Amino acid sequence: MDQSTQNPNICDKCQPIKNYFLSDTGRCGLCGEVGDCFDAELIAYYQRAGIEDEEFIWLKLPRLRGWNAHAKEGIDATLLSWSEIEREVTSALNES
Repeated sequence: MDQSTQNPNICDKCQPIKNYFLSDTGRCGLCGEVGDCFDAELIAYYQRAGIEDEEFIWLKLPRLRGWNAHAKEGIDATLLSWSEIEREVTSALNES
């Protein structure tokens, strides 16, 4: 499946969110509703990069790669690429 069209977000209704610091408002890839969602692959990426401070993630990094209500392009914007995420991480780490 093409990464640009696959929505990885999972909402609180489809799978209860345990930590809202790691979620954001977006469109669920399972049910299509807009609400609090998380992107497990993205959070795992941050953890592999050694970023486990939830407040840092909340304040400085994207919590969803796409289908995010706060995206400049609108909620139905395609996924940020992993290279775009890496640039965001590098920039956030350099600022802190």
